[in-house]
Amino acid sequence: MKAVKLIITGLAIAISSGSIYAQKTFAQVTRESEAELRAAVKELADLRNQIADEKIPISRRLTELESEVQIQRGEYDRTVRAAENREVGLSALQDRVEDSRAQNIYLKNLMSTYIQQFSTRIDVSELQTYKASIDEAEQIIDRANATDAEKMATQIKVIEASLDRLKTIIGGHRFRGNALGSNDREISGDYVLVGPFSFFSDGAENVGFSEGQANRVLPSIVNVGVDEKFINAINEVATTGSGSLPIDTTEGDAFKLGTLKKSMLDEIKAGGTTMVPLLLIAAIAFLIAIFKLFDINSVKSPKAGALQQILDNLNSGNKQQALEIANSVDGPFGDLLVEAVEHSDQEKELLEEVLYERLLAAQPKLERFIAFIALTAGAAPLLGLLGTVTGMIKTFALITVFGTGDAQTLSSGISEALITTQYGLYVAIPSLLAQALLTRLAKGKLGEMEQTAVAFVNGLANRK
Repeated sequence: MKAVKLIITGLAIAISSGSIYAQKTFAQVTRESEAELRAAVKELADLRNQIADEKIPISRRLTELESEVQIQRGEYDRTVRAAENREVGLSALQDRVEDSRAQNIYLKNLMSTYIQQFSTRIDVSELQTYKASIDEAEQIIDRANATDAEKMATQIKVIEASLDRLKTIIGGHRFRGNALGSNDREISGDYVLVGPFSFFSDGAENVGFSEGQANRVLPSIVNVGVDEKFINAINEVATTGSGSLPIDTTEGDAFKLGTLKKSMLDEIKAGGTTMVPLLLIAAIAFLIAIFKLFDINSVKSPKAGALQQILDNLNSGNKQQALEIANSVDGPFGDLLVEAVEHSDQEKELLEEVLYERLLAAQPKLERFIAFIALTAGAAPLLGLLGTVTGMIKTFALITVFGTGDAQTLSSGISEALITTQYGLYVAIPSLLAQALLTRLAKGKLGEMEQTAVAFVNGLANRK
């Protein structure tokens, strides 16, 4: 390439210098150009030989460098793959660690849930046996300085205890423990667990079912009553471990419902002070109703034919005989007939006024005290409402002091609130019915007297 450039350069110089050497002949120029061409060709050949000589070692060196680059590239690839493999392995290990940590947390939460359910589902009498280990397992979870291994070991102890319990509870379990007997006094005795049923016996007066109470650690004993058969059966099983037991298929609901049944005296006591005036007016209204029933029924109508006999004697002019017959009739009807006979010779209008006055005089006697029964019918619900308000005020006061956690503490106020309303209606409804019945009977008697008066006036002869 260098020789070619020299030739081209020489030609250019020759052409450009043609004007200078115009005096040279063409032959001279040709010879000079040929000489220069030969020199350039020789130089080109030398350069090619030099290049050929230098090409072999350069190619050899290039091959060595390419081999070295290939080796370095392979080493680099191996290094990159190793680094990538290390990153993949570390990521996998981290993933496994995270999975193990998540599984560990899940197991701890699962065991915590199991322990909580275990403490609530076992019989309350068994808490005396497992309470220490359950409390330790629940407390260690919140302890900051406790390791995961310690927490899990403590929880596993409770799980192992629950599994051991399954072995002992099958077929019944008998153990020693404490309970709350009569007057909430702590007593010691033997428990017998058979399925969901729990029995207790101290060998004395506290024999029956055990049941848990709110806000109390120890269960209370529900006595089975005075049935010697049940008492002896529970005592026998609690003492010897074998025998027959009374089973409540309702799992204690029958006894709970039995305890809810109260006598009338208990309900009256639970109703509070409002029950005193309520029962007082109820008793007075009852006595008045009985009295008025006999009082109104004691008002007898004249015997059949008595009125006609009086009219016949008056119409025949025998007034004295008519008066004697009228005096023989008792009660308001007799007073009405006596007044009618005594004023039989008066004018019809005056006689009617006299008889009407007698009817008006008899009406208060027949209807007296009935208004008190009507008053009782209206006042009893109001007294019941007063008891309701008083009971609710007491209930809210107890809630303020004790909160809403203890329902038994609030039951007295709620009972007073509801029982007074109940008894208010118990008193009001019969009083209302009694008032309606007695009023109807009184009006019936007044209607009969009015009918007798009209018949008397109409039966007199020659009356205008």
